[in-house]
Amino acid sequence: MIYSKDYKRCTRLSKESKIIGVISIKGGVGKTSVTANIGAALAQEFNKNVVIVDANFSAPNLGLHFGLTQPTVTLHDVLTNKVDIGDAIHEYTKNLHLVPGSLLNEKINPYNLREKVKKLKSYYDIVLLDSSPNLNDELRAVMLAADQLIVVTNPDFPTLSTTMHAVKVARQKRVPIMGIVLNKVRNKNFELSVEEIEESCGVPVIGVLPENITMLESVAETTPATLYKPNTAVAIEFKKIAGALIDERYDDPRFSTKLKNMFSSDPKKEEVNRDMLRKGVLY
Repeated sequence: MIYSKDYKRCTRLSKESKIIGVISIKGGVGKTSVTANIGAALAQEFNKNVVIVDANFSAPNLGLHFGLTQPTVTLHDVLTNKVDIGDAIHEYTKNLHLVPGSLLNEKINPYNLREKVKKLKSYYDIVLLDSSPNLNDELRAVMLAADQLIVVTNPDFPTLSTTMHAVKVARQKRVPIMGIVLNKVRNKNFELSVEEIEESCGVPVIGVLPENITMLESVAETTPATLYKPNTAVAIEFKKIAGALIDERYDDPRFSTKLKNMFSSDPKKEEVNRDMLRKGVLY
């Protein structure tokens, strides 16, 4: 881990940048893991300059996913005007950077987030905000700071109800939703289907991530799954999601997938939804 004091050295790879908030209103859905892996996929597979900001101020743990356990400068220091946001950036790879939170929390004003992170748009292609999993000022601050949102959910009724609430609040704030990422899918009959979730929320599912032990292993190894085991099914799906967010396509290179596609003409619902997202359809 290299501490990056001069984020202005980043070379912009595109003329347009996005601030994308990753939200949920329920803990344990895997929101932070989804954020970390989408960021890693954008940086590794699509060569984008990416910074991930831990905006879960009360319980930040994004840094732990990247092996950053005791950051000396954090987003909390930025929000209390002790330092510039550039001083809180840590380099994981050449074009994947982090702004961690402080595990020893101090009182901050979450609504300062918008002013601070908008500076990053001048130096990064994608700014990802990992939000609080609670409906509070922290989550609202992420919604206000973001250009667009992704909602993370699981295929069960308790999580669905909170996802519907998250979508409702986002619409009240007039923040466009890029889609829903369905995480920890076991393909069991008792789980909600993609169609049921879409019908209930009125938002398309743009990714279906299988529950996979690779995700747990990657957290233990402090390396996102897309980098730790890049050819697993869950890593491939992350790459497909990441591509759709920036209007690009990721084609599964595995022979088994190509063989399966030869005998199946019907694309999955999430594949169709990713095509729509690439065409600029938001909700």
